[in-house]
Amino acid sequence: MLDRILLVACVLLFIGSAHSHATRFDLQRAGNHQLGQYIEYWEDTAAADPSLVEVSRLEQWQATTSDNINLGFSPSSFWFKSIINQQAADLNWFIRITYPPLDRIDLYLCQQEVISNIESECELTSTGDRIPFDQRARFNPNYIIPLDLQSGDNFLYIKVATEGSYQLPISIIDEQNLNEYLATNDFLRGGFLTLMLVMMLYNFFIYIMTGSPTYIRYSGFLFTFGLFYLTYEGSGFQFLWPQWPGLNQYAMPIAFALNLICLILFVVKFLNIKRTSIITYNYFNILLGLTAVALLLIPVIPYKLFITLMNFLSMIITGSAFYFGLRYWRQGQSAARLFTIAWAVFITGVVTANLRALGIIPSNFFTDYGYQIGSFIEIILLSLALGERIQRLEFERMVAKQALIQEKNDRMSALQQLIIGVSHEMNTPIGNIGLSNSFLIDIHQDIQKKELDLLSQSELLEYFDLQQQALDTIESSTKTLSSLTQVLKSVAIKKRDHPALEFDLVSLIQDRILTYGGQLTFQLSLPDSLVLCSHPSAFALVLDQLFENTVTHFPKNSRPKNAEVSITVTHDKHSLKLVIRDNGEGLGNTELAQLFLPFFTKARGSGKKMGLGMYQVKNIISDIFDGTIEACTPDNTGLQLTIHIPMLDNTCI
Repeated sequence: MLDRILLVACVLLFIGSAHSHATRFDLQRAGNHQLGQYIEYWEDTAAADPSLVEVSRLEQWQATTSDNINLGFSPSSFWFKSIINQQAADLNWFIRITYPPLDRIDLYLCQQEVISNIESECELTSTGDRIPFDQRARFNPNYIIPLDLQSGDNFLYIKVATEGSYQLPISIIDEQNLNEYLATNDFLRGGFLTLMLVMMLYNFFIYIMTGSPTYIRYSGFLFTFGLFYLTYEGSGFQFLWPQWPGLNQYAMPIAFALNLICLILFVVKFLNIKRTSIITYNYFNILLGLTAVALLLIPVIPYKLFITLMNFLSMIITGSAFYFGLRYWRQGQSAARLFTIAWAVFITGVVTANLRALGIIPSNFFTDYGYQIGSFIEIILLSLALGERIQRLEFERMVAKQALIQEKNDRMSALQQLIIGVSHEMNTPIGNIGLSNSFLIDIHQDIQKKELDLLSQSELLEYFDLQQQALDTIESSTKTLSSLTQVLKSVAIKKRDHPALEFDLVSLIQDRILTYGGQLTFQLSLPDSLVLCSHPSAFALVLDQLFENTVTHFPKNSRPKNAEVSITVTHDKHSLKLVIRDNGEGLGNTELAQLFLPFFTKARGSGKKMGLGMYQVKNIISDIFDGTIEACTPDNTGLQLTIHIPMLDNTCI
């Protein structure tokens, strides 16, 4: 019994000691073989920088559990170890590492596991983005290292030192499959960069044609994203600065920060945030400031700290863009729909890529190519969104043009009506003056034909009386013309005659109500207070004219005290709305259409009413307040006027 226990213990001990060494990978056939699960690693936490001779004798190796090795950020360097059992001797093999931002890689291919003499027992290949690009075996941003494998066991030691994330997506691949991979990889990279260039130029040309700053900002976003992509996946180092590896330490951080700055500028402009929410606008300005500060501090911030901070900042910015895009979509912005969908796709790739870089989630195809997949779809959708925006702007421009033409026609019609009305109103006093003048001439000629000594006193008094009547008529007609001139002057609204002041609209309404309190009964629905920076004298003119109209046009068979006026005031951050309604007879459709035309009145000849009051009210609302006024007769009872005025700032300069 004791012998069996000892035998089991020996077997378990043997198995445990076997797991202290790297798992052997049997290389039997051509293909691309992932080595992640056949690798063990050791972290140099003491920063002792041991030699391969010392490392090969270590027992503290840890096994990996995934084909995509991701150890996150660390100040230490890492050693990786694997055993490759070569059984396909007729093929040429290469190590492929598909993560370009690694600073330095030292790969040792050794004949035995425990090393005594590195030069005689191992072959060393060094690469990385801190080594000139022309020293690489293949012209590709990924690390392609040829292996001279011997039949049987080959021992692979890899030392990796980097300031970024420790990711080692490593595989062993034969030459034929490698060539196919490189051709496909070059095609996809070239196609993606070509798409970025085409879309950037496309939006830049639209900016030249339209002058809209949204397109130049989007072009800037595409340019900086393409620049970031070049630095991230190594094409920049490959084509632009192959002899200056030191630039890699700054190229990606600078491109990353510039891309986030352009992203913020584009989002703010595309969603029109400045006009819709000053709080949201200031929030993005804070993010913009933080990114700009980070850009300026690149030379002094450690690379690891900078990348970590920018990854978190990138997630905040892209998450904010998605949130506010969704918010504005729900508020009815048509362009925000495709914008939100685009960011929903892109943000998924960005967040997963950032989480992978932080070592929170493992590496796989989706997380490795999240930026490319998400950005490709996002670019297409945002371009569609910008195209839709062009159509919407053209439609709005056409509507505005038609509204301008209609307003011009309305003003011309009102001017024509004003000229006709003025001619009509002036015709009577001018005619009376002419008749009185002719009458005075006739009297004068009649007196000249007679001898004054022969005229009796009664005849002289009669002549004097007739002359006085004529003179009275001339004086009365002259006064009428003078008053008409003053009325016409008052109709001409000038904004400078009504200066902008800070005042309480509720107090102004209550003050005007006191003036008409004996003639009208009021029902009020007002806020406790509403302080505006606007034109109080113009408000007072409008209210006085509307109250005066109610008094003048209220049915004569009703007592004035039965005349009622209801006033409702509502407002939000964009506009002010006043609804004023009386309980009079109201107006028919034909009369409503003519209400704001000059010289329209239902009380002509009654108290010398000329019909210019509502014409003046409309001019005040449109010319001074940039607002609108609409009239209706709800339930065929009374007249209701609805006034919309854009809200001004609450403070006056």
